[in-house]
Amino acid sequence: MFWEQLRLIGQIYFVLGCVASALLLIQFILLLIGFSGDGDIDIGGDGGPDFDGDADGGIGIFTLKGLVGFFAIGGWVGVACVMGGLADGWTIAVSIVCGLVAFVAIGFAYKAIRKLQADGAIDNRNAIGKVAEVYLKIPAKGEGHGKLSIVLQGKLVEMDAVTDETEAIPTGKDVKVISLVGGVCKVSSDLNVEVALPTIEEPKKKRRKK
Repeated sequence: MFWEQLRLIGQIYFVLGCVASALLLIQFILLLIGFSGDGDIDIGGDGGPDFDGDADGGIGIFTLKGLVGFFAIGGWVGVACVMGGLADGWTIAVSIVCGLVAFVAIGFAYKAIRKLQADGAIDNRNAIGKVAEVYLKIPAKGEGHGKLSIVLQGKLVEMDAVTDETEAIPTGKDVKVISLVGGVCKVSSDLNVEVALPTIEEPKKKRRKK
């Protein structure tokens, strides 16, 4: 039988390969849906190891995912070596080498995936100085939020908007984003208004009525 042919060393490799492969698959699925939270070890510029435990799951060259990959690939290579009749010593050596290659390769792969995700993130500050279309009426004098449609980084997105103007800005009107109030766009119906530098204003605290 297959299980008996593996002998003890092959059975150990088989269990490691199965468990590690399942964990690797789960980690990959979680990364695709935007959830990742392991700490990473990266190599700093001074040659010393740095530990990065950011909550957003920053991916370094050497990661927990890479360690799981080490056991997954090493485990299956070990099984193949045992089934091929390779001596135990060579089986261990070959599985370790293949596992290390997978360890580094998976680390680089996840780092590249993370970089692509970061590059695709929308930065609201890019809205400052751009012209947008009002999607939902913006109340006058900052008395409420409206919404606008704007193209940022090649994507059409909706953002909350306010204005200091004395009249509400109706749906469909073009406006210019002059600043950010927290994460909300402050807009002007004057498309020729100059915006010297991108600015982000702190939201004003509402005064309590006595």
